[in-house]
Amino acid sequence: MKIVRAMSLLASVAIATTAQAENIDLAYAAYGPPTSSNVEFGVIPFLETAKEMSNGTINYTLHSGGSLLSAKAMLGGMTDGLVDGGQLLAVYFPSELPVSNLAMGLAPILRSGGPALAAAITEYVLLDCPECKAEFAEHNTVFLGAYSTTAYSLLCSKPVATLDDLAGKKVRVPGDFAYLASHLGMTPVNMSIGETYEGLQRGALDCSLGPVGWLEQFSLGEVAPYALDISYGVSYGGPIISLTQSLWDRLDDTQKAAFETGAAIGVFRAANAYIKTDQDVLASAGDKGYTVTEPSAPLVEKLGGFDAAFKEILLDRAKKGGIENADEIVSGFEKTLAKWETIVGEVGDDEDAFVDRMMNEIYSKM
Repeated sequence: MKIVRAMSLLASVAIATTAQAENIDLAYAAYGPPTSSNVEFGVIPFLETAKEMSNGTINYTLHSGGSLLSAKAMLGGMTDGLVDGGQLLAVYFPSELPVSNLAMGLAPILRSGGPALAAAITEYVLLDCPECKAEFAEHNTVFLGAYSTTAYSLLCSKPVATLDDLAGKKVRVPGDFAYLASHLGMTPVNMSIGETYEGLQRGALDCSLGPVGWLEQFSLGEVAPYALDISYGVSYGGPIISLTQSLWDRLDDTQKAAFETGAAIGVFRAANAYIKTDQDVLASAGDKGYTVTEPSAPLVEKLGGFDAAFKEILLDRAKKGGIENADEIVSGFEKTLAKWETIVGEVGDDEDAFVDRMMNEIYSKM
């Protein structure tokens, strides 16, 4: 088991450490509920692994479901030290994290996610994009682990299948997914996932873009039981796993390695949880009263014209915003993504092998 092998490795580090490690009792904030993929399978395994591997020096309190900080308040809370770690969503902070958002900006045109995408953006921010790393450091944040959803569907309160059905519909979208919504003739609404259920329930929204697994994870199936399987766009980045720089600087090598191992495990499990949850929801859709529909041919054709147009918008906006090496940022991330797609093709569903590769390819080089 990965944690046993990693603990034996950490034992040698601990023996070499002469100073007594500081006891850490961290407060970790998550905007997602404890049953969401990123919290249940990402944040919690991260924290539990670090606790178990720390020789009794790390403990934590998890404040989930936005009980301490909402998604839009998280970066400020990290910056001010209100928490020691948090589940971040960089897309809500385009002014504070412009280069990082560019690296995560291909989200609306990707067709598949998973561990490769989550590992790729983690490596890119930590090793290949000094501007990205500096942006997070400026806000007292150490990026440790990203997330990746599965491809998005439209989750709606009424049946939809055609462009006419979508015309004018109000859809919850994060950040640049607004361009995808507008491309389809919909009205984009920038609303956090925590507000989405109520928005759909009260009619402020007609649809939400998201994985079909959200029908269960966020109970959206109660208010939006109609899923249009466009399989278009993947949210990735985060980071869902991050600590404050002020806490990180207090850790000894054993504690840092414990958090890094926990991050790698969380990245793998959270990304795979999205895949499994989608599969389970689709398998039980009929029994749960959900209707999953394929898009009409004209709608599929309309989607096909989005990629090139959006990429041009993304790069042009970045350059006008002062990111002169925008093409290099995007192509650099695409190269890192290709690397991790190859790695995941080699390791498959082997968690131990994946964690080993993240430790060797990323965290050992921080």
